[in-house]
Amino acid sequence: MRIVVRDLDAPFDDSPVEYIEWVCESLGIVSGRDVNRTAITIFRVIVEKSDYGNGISSTDLAEELSMSRGAVINQLNKLIECGLIRKKGRNYTLRGGNLTRTMMEIRGDFDRLFERLEKAATYMDTYFGFPRDNRIYKKL
Repeated sequence: MRIVVRDLDAPFDDSPVEYIEWVCESLGIVSGRDVNRTAITIFRVIVEKSDYGNGISSTDLAEELSMSRGAVINQLNKLIECGLIRKKGRNYTLRGGNLTRTMMEIRGDFDRLFERLEKAATYMDTYFGFPRDNRIYKKL
């Protein structure tokens, strides 16, 4: 899983489309090459179709967006890698079934990753002989 987080300002308008764009941009889904913001468009459609619980196939996405199936699959793989969606049979759906649960699962991914990073840091501190005092500030 590729994890990218960007601290961006939330949208000013209460537009669901703008919030979907903000989530995608905050998770680093939009890259310089995706000038048409294809991943955001695909994610928006998946969010809309996940409401019914069945998701949508790559073929149906390609037809709905007038894109090649290959281009759609490329963006779907990016969304899977970021942890936003999952493949369920032939269809793609939100990873957690809804947006809140999906964000909670991504947070869990972060927590597990940082636990492993902290264990590695503790090992390296011991190896290099650093003090084991984990307090950020010492009292004077």
